Amino acid sequence: MDERERNLIESMGSYVDGDPAGFDAVYRTLYGVVRGNLRRWAGDDLAEDLAQQTFMKLHQNRDRYQIGAPVSPWVLTIARNLATDALRRRGRQRVRLTAEGELPEPGLMNTETPRDEQQATIDAVRAAVGALPDGQREVVQLHKLEERSFDEVAGSLGIRTGAARVRAHRAYARLRELLSPVRRPVTDAPAAQPLG
Repeated sequence: MDERERNLIESMGSYVDGDPAGFDAVYRTLYGVVRGNLRRWAGDDLAEDLAQQTFMKLHQNRDRYQIGAPVSPWVLTIARNLATDALRRRGRQRVRLTAEGELPEPGLMNTETPRDEQQATIDAVRAAVGALPDGQREVVQLHKLEERSFDEVAGSLGIRTGAARVRAHRAYARLRELLSPVRRPVTDAPAAQPLG
C-alpha cells in the first residue's frame, strides 16, 4: 500500500470519528482523480456535478466505511456508480465485456438495448465483479477504476508487478466465464474499445 493510500485511510478514519479535517484531506487528495475519471466515464458536462455528488455520498455513507480499508477504490466505486446511473438516465448504456474480457466504459453503452436488458446486464457485471476473490477485485478496482499502472497497483497492494498482472489476467478470465451467458454478439453496433 502506497503512502497516499495510507494517509487517506488515516484521514478517513479520523473523519468517521468526527474530525471534519479528515474529510478535507480526503477531498483534497481525491477530488482531481474523481473528477478526471468522471470526465472519462460520463463526459465533461456531468463530471463536476457527479464529483460533488460523490463526496456528498461519501459524507452520507461515512458510517459504512470499514476502518482501515483502502479509501480510493471505495470513493471511485461511488463515483462510477453515480456515472453509470446518470448515463442510464440518459439512455446511453451498453454494459458488456470487451473481446479481451475487460470492463467497458459507461460512455460506450449501446442505446439499442432495451432498458430491462441493460439493467440485467449491469447487475450481472456488478455481481460478477463482487464475486471475484478480494485480491482480484482489488486489482480490477485499482487498475480500471483508478487507472493505475500495474507497478502502482503492485505498490498499493504490497505485491510484485508480475503478481498484479497475473491477478488481473485471472480476474478478467473469471469475469468472461461468469458473464459468458450475458454476452451476446452485436452485429450492427461498433465494437467496444479496450480500456487499457
